[in-house]
Amino acid sequence: MALIGKIRQRSGLLIFLIGASIVGFLIMDATNSQFSVLKGRKDSVGKVNGEKILYADFARKNEENLKNMEEQMRGQPVAEEQRNYVRTQTWNQMVNDIIFGKIYEKLGINVTPDELTEMAMGENASPYIKQDGQFRNPQTGQFDPAQVRLYLSRLDQDPEGVEPGTIRRQWLKFENLLKENQYQQKYNNLISKALYVPAWMAEMSYNDQNRFVNFKYVQLPYSDVNDASIKVSDDELKKYIQEHSAKYKQDEETRKIEYVAFEIQPSTSDTMKALKELEDKRAEFAKGTKPSEDSLFVKLYSETPFDEVYYDKDKVVSPIKDSLFARPVGSLVGPYLEGGKYKLAKISDRKMISDSVKIRDIKFSFAGISTQEVAAEKFRFIDSIFKQIDSLKGDFGAFAAAYSDDPTSKANGGNVGWIKQGEKEKAYNDLLFYRAQKGKTYRIPLQAENAIHIIQVVEDKPSKMAVLATYLTKEITPSAETQKNIYAAATTFASDNQTEAKFKPAGEKLHAKTVGALKKDAFSIEGLGSARDVVKWAFTVKKGEVSPVYTVEKKHVVALVENIIPKGLPEVDEVREPVKAAVIKEKKFELLAKKINDAKASSIDDLATKLGKSPADAERVTFASPGINGMYEPKVVGTALAMQPGKVSMAVEGNGGVYAVQTMNIQDPPKMNDYSIYSFQQKQQLAGKARFSQEVEKKLAKIDDFRFDFF
Repeated sequence: MALIGKIRQRSGLLIFLIGASIVGFLIMDATNSQFSVLKGRKDSVGKVNGEKILYADFARKNEENLKNMEEQMRGQPVAEEQRNYVRTQTWNQMVNDIIFGKIYEKLGINVTPDELTEMAMGENASPYIKQDGQFRNPQTGQFDPAQVRLYLSRLDQDPEGVEPGTIRRQWLKFENLLKENQYQQKYNNLISKALYVPAWMAEMSYNDQNRFVNFKYVQLPYSDVNDASIKVSDDELKKYIQEHSAKYKQDEETRKIEYVAFEIQPSTSDTMKALKELEDKRAEFAKGTKPSEDSLFVKLYSETPFDEVYYDKDKVVSPIKDSLFARPVGSLVGPYLEGGKYKLAKISDRKMISDSVKIRDIKFSFAGISTQEVAAEKFRFIDSIFKQIDSLKGDFGAFAAAYSDDPTSKANGGNVGWIKQGEKEKAYNDLLFYRAQKGKTYRIPLQAENAIHIIQVVEDKPSKMAVLATYLTKEITPSAETQKNIYAAATTFASDNQTEAKFKPAGEKLHAKTVGALKKDAFSIEGLGSARDVVKWAFTVKKGEVSPVYTVEKKHVVALVENIIPKGLPEVDEVREPVKAAVIKEKKFELLAKKINDAKASSIDDLATKLGKSPADAERVTFASPGINGMYEPKVVGTALAMQPGKVSMAVEGNGGVYAVQTMNIQDPPKMNDYSIYSFQQKQQLAGKARFSQEVEKKLAKIDDFRFDFF
């Protein structure tokens, strides 16, 4: 009771302390949280010209795009790299919508519903529609608007097992694609139609292509001056960077990191364990006397599936190829190491196979089939035909003539004739040449053709030996103990080298790698692959900080932020080597140019003698194709075209060295009355460049990207 009384006496102080603690907590949370109000962007992933891209809108759009990718991959798992790609595509799409939505509105560009209908099923339908096989007439194989109308009438009839709304969602996405392309086409047309090439420009293009110059020259290669003899100061490097700021200026802040990777690899004991497991199965593997027994054995114990194909020697890619064709059937070969796995091979069978076979074929196409019900009905029909030919020995030719969707084989009763090894796609080829028996009927689906084939080998010509090999495989993987030891080594390295002074010498011993100009939105790192967590860490710490251990694919990684390169012009150390090379080249030019200019030669031959060089000839060179002895030298050719014949030029800075030229003669092309063809060429070139105007619009826009705060 006494304690409660004391608390009551100090209740005012207690309330004040609790309140202060709450306020302090809120302030701390606001200043530390990635999504804080103080950062002003907890609800948006970016801004474009001041307009927010809300996180909720971005997430919804990204989810739609991700679902589209999952549908395209037909159940295959979407890797993290692909998710990152979709996220980037979503961002670009939303940025473009904001920038160009306003531009299209100002320009009065629009795509009407009637226009979309015309693009989908009119006389001028979009190529995207025409190229889609499901919109072609089954009889003619040509685009048929009626097939589009039929498809649209069934948008809400999703096949069994497919999520409701899938077909409608796919069509709306396709329709949006048509609409976006039409907007872009109209925008590009507006720009390209506004281009104007004056007559003088067309005439200049004509002259550039047809005005020939013959000249003699002397070249002093830059290699004549040793790099080591050129001294370059940091002040000179800074000056060069400033004078060429457009080349070196950075649009965003980047990081330079150094990292050490600890590969998660199997140890020697792991390797021996895998080898022992194979040896333990050797005797049992050898007992099988038929390919079917070997197939069952590897299905139970091997990490490599049974391949029932007979391969000739040219098709076998294996270090034991010769043994497979030299040892008796039933022999075991190995174990041997291949692709990180130990393999024990068994020669299950050998036989002669053909280079070419004569076949007959009935093709059943699924083009134009848009519902599961119709597809299932066709499957049942094909199954019925197959049974009548295979089990009831029906007339293959009669069925081919009646039902084949291949006009050529249909007219010939299914007879295709002789086909050679490798002419058909792999699944078809492997069946005919490696598995099929003459006279037996087979059925095979071909995804590339969207069709099912019923085939028979009528005649073959066995001419070369082939082997059926079965492989008992064991991948060499790091054990739990090995993985624990590798992680411990990475952790020890990270804890022992928490400063740059310690990290760099220790990292050098472990072959640390350096990555420069790492961007904030990067998802992968050179040498590591997908490493988004490392990138995010690098942009939340200061220069000289060392990371904890990150697991990236099959590596444990410890990184150091070696430098932070701010937006704008970089420091000398960040671009020292390329800038130094450029400055050295400039200084070499000055030295070599002085030799040429000081010689005061009366002719190229005189200059060559004074410099101890041999003169060279350039014949029929144009400014449009300024090649000299395999080098691209527009300055040199331009100088020759501008010189009076007989005169020797001053030194010219070229790409391959320093030149002096003496023009011998210039052949001017005849005047033309009409330069329209050259005007057209210029317009085509300018129109091609005009398509990049969209990138220019994006560069001119003010884009703030906050995605890093979320992903």
